[in-house]
Order: sequence, then structure tokens, then C-alpha cells
Amino acid sequence: MKFERFIKQIDVNYKEKISAANLPKKVLDKLDSTLSKDITTIRGLDFYHIVTAISQNFENDTATAFEEYFKKKKSKDDVEATEIDNNYKAFIKQFVVLQQDVAQGAKIEDIRLSRILNREISDFLAWEVYAIAVSRSKNIKIAFEQLYKE
Repeated sequence: MKFERFIKQIDVNYKEKISAANLPKKVLDKLDSTLSKDITTIRGLDFYHIVTAISQNFENDTATAFEEYFKKKKSKDDVEATEIDNNYKAFIKQFVVLQQDVAQGAKIEDIRLSRILNREISDFLAWEVYAIAVSRSKNIKIAFEQLYKE
């Protein structure tokens, strides 16, 4: 599903709400491109700020967006633990002792999770933040806020 279609399902007046919101410049600069993408390819930062601007129930709307996709994902094994030196690692560390457990529970490829934590990849995809939160019984909105609230 395209992100814009999902956003329109939340609120048909999404354009007005986005215009009225104080979105970060890096989100606004690529808003049209972001809206045209498949929802499973949206970066967590963009998803958080856009959905927060239009949603009255972030937790529920995020679950609606990713629940089925998360159920269908397959996971791999073998994530190597690394020391905490950035927010992404700190975010994961609070859940479990081993990053492998996070990767398996969230159905994220272990190599991808390692690359995100080592900042070789700049951001989680929104579904990945959702999957980590759900697999670790964490409030979805709080998980997004820990990473993206300014």
C-alpha cells in the first residue's frame, strides 16, 4: 500500500494537517517522494513525524499499517553484540541482552540490524520500529518517540 493511501485512510484532510504541522525540514523536503512510496519502505523518522501530525491514535494507526506485514516477515540469526555508542544501540539495548533476540523477535535480518546499529544504514524503516516495539511488548508511540521526537 502506498503511504499516501494509508495517510488518507487516517484523515482525508491530511494535506491541511501536514501543512499546519511543524514538520522537520528534512521530512518536508522529501514529502512528495515519501507519500508516493510503499508504506513498508518509509523511514521511521518520516513515518513518525507525518503520522503524528495527522493521527489521533498513533499506536492504533501504526498497528494498522504494519500488523499484517510484520506477521509475514521471516527472520534470520546471528547478530553480533556491540557497545552502546549511539541512540540506535541504546534503543535496542534496553530490550534484551542480545541483539540477536531483537532481530529474531522483530523478524529483521540480523545483518540489517547490525548495519543500522553501526550507522552503516542511516535509519530504521518504520515497520522495523513497529516490529521491535511489538516483539518486546513496548508501547509503539514511545518507541518512535525515543528515536525521533525532537
